[in-house]
Amino acid sequence: MRLFTLLLFLTLGSAGAAEPILPLPEIRPAATPASRLGRRLFHDPRLSGSGRLSCTHCHRLDRGGDDDRPRPPLPTGPHPHNTPTVFNARYNHYLHWYGDLDTLEEQARVALQRDMQVDWPAVLARLSADPDYAASFRRLYGGVSETAVIAALVAFERTLVTPDAPFDRFLRGDTEALTPRQRRGYVLFKRLGCSACHQGVNVGGNLRQKLGVFGRYPSDDPGRFAVTGRPQDLGVFRVPSLRNVALTAPYFHDGRVKTLEKAVSLMAELQLGIRLTEAEIQDLVAFLHSLTGRWKPEGIRP
Repeated sequence: MRLFTLLLFLTLGSAGAAEPILPLPEIRPAATPASRLGRRLFHDPRLSGSGRLSCTHCHRLDRGGDDDRPRPPLPTGPHPHNTPTVFNARYNHYLHWYGDLDTLEEQARVALQRDMQVDWPAVLARLSADPDYAASFRRLYGGVSETAVIAALVAFERTLVTPDAPFDRFLRGDTEALTPRQRRGYVLFKRLGCSACHQGVNVGGNLRQKLGVFGRYPSDDPGRFAVTGRPQDLGVFRVPSLRNVALTAPYFHDGRVKTLEKAVSLMAELQLGIRLTEAEIQDLVAFLHSLTGRWKPEGIRP
């Protein structure tokens, strides 16, 4: 029995157990004054130390919530990692590729400090000098502060969910929501044991696993070892969410893999020790396309 099939069996029990993947809630989070303020901040380059870099530099909401680049260019040089999508991040148990952060608040603070080189006294002065910002912060948080900026950004990020994917409709009983090939892909996804790691409401995002169980991924990135210093964490990364994965190429922590087909093939080799047929790859890719949801009001490309 393959390693991940065993993991799946231990996680889910018998064949009659519940589905390993859960649908996203049908009800979209309602916009609030805090999330509207956070949306302005998310698009505002005045949060960065240079005054020219906003959150949307890496997290394009008109795309897949990432930036379509292997690694984003930043003022400090190329980022070491591919940009994860911001969509549905509220459902991740771990954040960042090393899985070293547990909350959206921590993630926002680190991104501002490390990637956007925030100068908090200067940023707070800029926001306080803007009458609209000053009034909103005063009304919601009692004034402009670092904590308030983080809170507003997170309030907006929590609205960035993409329900109504074909697969969500399928899980709720719409048997026509998936094509025959997508249904075959999902059966294969479970049979191979992919759902041992990519499961739950976000189809991932809640585990940390070694990349390269049956082979070495061509990267010198030490993985979670860089955070913990523990030998057992060499090559360990957060298992990414597969929601909207058809929109978020290139793939893997270093953005090395350009296509979803190659990503599927490589994962089978590295994690399962098998070579998939072309038909199996296409079935799995078709299933992964069914995980593309919708975001309003700006939306992501269909």
